[in-house]
Amino acid sequence: MDKEEYRRELIEDLGIHFENEYSLAPLSARIFASLVMTEEDGLTFDDCLTRRGASKSSISTSLNLLLQMGFIKYFTKSRDRKRYYTVAEKDSFMVKKLSRALKQLENEEKIMDKVAAYNKKFNPEKFKSTQKMKKIYMTCLKENKDIFQKTINQLNALKE
Repeated sequence: MDKEEYRRELIEDLGIHFENEYSLAPLSARIFASLVMTEEDGLTFDDCLTRRGASKSSISTSLNLLLQMGFIKYFTKSRDRKRYYTVAEKDSFMVKKLSRALKQLENEEKIMDKVAAYNKKFNPEKFKSTQKMKKIYMTCLKENKDIFQKTINQLNALKE
């Protein structure tokens, strides 16, 4: 398998991953995957159009969605009216993903505490019978939160 064929397959695999991970439409996911995999500074609208073979309006809609989600950004070159699209700062993308996961863990922790408080007040038998299980689960949440926060801090430190 040559480099270009391998790259095309990887873009497809990445596209499927982005579809599932971020609930992106197939075209948006493939455009994002193409931007992740490009060896160029950025891709123009026409590059995306050529590579994906979709309609102009579909490409435009997908690029605008990716811009709004903060997955990509664009820049211009002097004396060139074209926009060049590229992945938003790669480390900030990772930080955003980890921050979302961290927020989910924090929300899970809060709701578990609310359920426990309810059971403690209104269903003491259930509260008592689930204490050990809740403690194990809450420890898992805390450890994952700590790991995510540590990783976020490390990634942010790379920017400085």
